[in-house]
Amino acid sequence: MRIQKEYLEYSHSFDRGELSEEQTLELGSMLFNTNLPFDGKKRVLGLLAHLETILAYRQIEKYVNTPDNDELKQWAVMALQECRMFLESELLEENTGILLSGLGGKGDRMRYYCMVFPFDDNTFSKKQMKMVLDEFHIVCKDHRSVVEASNSAENYIGMTLLIPLDVAVGTVIESGINKCNEMGEFVFEHYYVTNQNIPDESEIDEIIRIVKEDDKK
Repeated sequence: MRIQKEYLEYSHSFDRGELSEEQTLELGSMLFNTNLPFDGKKRVLGLLAHLETILAYRQIEKYVNTPDNDELKQWAVMALQECRMFLESELLEENTGILLSGLGGKGDRMRYYCMVFPFDDNTFSKKQMKMVLDEFHIVCKDHRSVVEASNSAENYIGMTLLIPLDVAVGTVIESGINKCNEMGEFVFEHYYVTNQNIPDESEIDEIIRIVKEDDKK
């Protein structure tokens, strides 16, 4: 969670950029420079992720396979996922959520933990909580997916989802949010999803703050 928080705060500190192919390759080569400090490599990974190009994605992918240490590998995996998110957003012409990368899977499905939030500063009523879970069960069934477990409070609803490898996790979650909002806009459009861990209660407020602040930038 510490590394996730560090990466997200850094990622939100600057906008997407543009570089030529030659500049992108030069930036990517810095990841394998043994004289570059680890903090410098973290910055390079973040910059590459924000180029939202296939070439940048490939540079990050190379480093994921041969990282300097475990922490940099986790940072690189998150950069790879963010770069992929940008590419998918560009191709689909729609925003996707924050996707981070370990919960394993079951059969041909990957396990994800997602959180959805009430619109603005509102809270979920018990009726709305039930509605969200009911709609997500229906949407998951349509996408050969499963709501494995759930937990909730007034300011969030968390769900553990099993989603096939050939189905985009964003498609399932965004379809669920859209179905809920057909009955009145009460679910926030942005969400949190990870396949690394299920956050505990002490981490949830920070996640909500990060997701809501990302929407304001």
